[in-house]
Amino acid sequence: MSRAFMFVLLPLVLTMATPGVLAAEESSENNRVLIKTWLTTASQKNARQVAVNEMITLHIDLATSTWFTAGTRIGKITDPGLMSSQRSLKAVNYTEQQQGTTWSHQSWEIPVFVTQSGQYVIQPIPVTVEVSVSPGQSQTATLMTPELRFSASLPSPALTGQRPWFAASEASLEQTWQQSADALRVGDSLTRRITLKAESTLAALLPNPSQPMFDDAYQTYVSPSDLQDSTNRGLYSASRTEQETYVIQSGGEIHFPAIELQWWDSQNQQLNTLTLEGKTFTVRHTLQSWLKFYAPWLIAVLVLFALALLAFQLAKRYFASRTLPSRYLLWRAARAQDWPQCRQLIYQRLYEKTQLSTLADFSQDEQWLADSQRLMSDQIDSRLVRSVWRQITHRAKAQSQYQVLQPLRQLARSYPPP
Repeated sequence: MSRAFMFVLLPLVLTMATPGVLAAEESSENNRVLIKTWLTTASQKNARQVAVNEMITLHIDLATSTWFTAGTRIGKITDPGLMSSQRSLKAVNYTEQQQGTTWSHQSWEIPVFVTQSGQYVIQPIPVTVEVSVSPGQSQTATLMTPELRFSASLPSPALTGQRPWFAASEASLEQTWQQSADALRVGDSLTRRITLKAESTLAALLPNPSQPMFDDAYQTYVSPSDLQDSTNRGLYSASRTEQETYVIQSGGEIHFPAIELQWWDSQNQQLNTLTLEGKTFTVRHTLQSWLKFYAPWLIAVLVLFALALLAFQLAKRYFASRTLPSRYLLWRAARAQDWPQCRQLIYQRLYEKTQLSTLADFSQDEQWLADSQRLMSDQIDSRLVRSVWRQITHRAKAQSQYQVLQPLRQLARSYPPP
């Protein structure tokens, strides 16, 4: 039942403020009270199917053919699964003419919320009124609102329990940043203040938009949530403010990602997303933070340096009683431009690899003969020395490979494939 009407003959209902003023048989049409109740939402004037977390307004309209002489008392809504805000309720008083009779009205609006899908019932609520029955006399009566039924469900399939969301007719999300210093250094602090504002909802139903972050680059201190509810001419507003302070622990760039929050627009019946842009801060190191930040690299460099020093000492001891490698001796002689020593090392290399004693016997190639003549002249340089050395080494490797493969070739010729 979404809308219900109840007419009550005032002398027939419960007790009187002044005993014995009126009896039941003395009632008349002039003393009756009208009570009317119905449910609405931001988009429905006669709500039977509502959205989870959406504000449902329970309207209670009282009317009397005389006038109200005292404040009206409305009982609490205590039904399971229902949330209501009945603090600071204010009535709207007005009059209207019906068939020549002036009726005094009191209109009450009570916000109701449900947080889960299902079928719901608002059980009868006691409403106590006091009206005038004659000059100088008033009567108190307790009326019961009729039972109201409705159902609730998620307004969109995209809304799940994995991401926080809320329902409202209007919403906004804002943030402010405050730095303890213009140029941030390790030890300074950042304060982030995020405010979520919404209409037609309660602050208790607003999710935490801040999504507190914890990182080794800073220590996070979260302040208690600031929840505020207000009413202005029947419009319910709510706000939730979260404040976090980040004490910076290391230098470099600190990035705070963007924040997205889904909300269901109960006025336009659509799913929207509120977004806060991310922000990046550059933090300078102190000496202590620099050492702490680069400690692994510094330790690795020191270890490598120690290993290199140890290897150098071991090599030095090893070659102290042994002949140094001929390649190293050639490199050292070429660097010092000790050309006689370079020629001697090349001839030693030639003899070790080919058993030849002259460069002319190594190859009859024109380029080789030209390089050999330059090697023995004043036109010698380090580049020529290295080139002759490499040719002797490579030719010797090729000949050794040929000597290894030659017996295999002869063996293959002796046993041809069938």
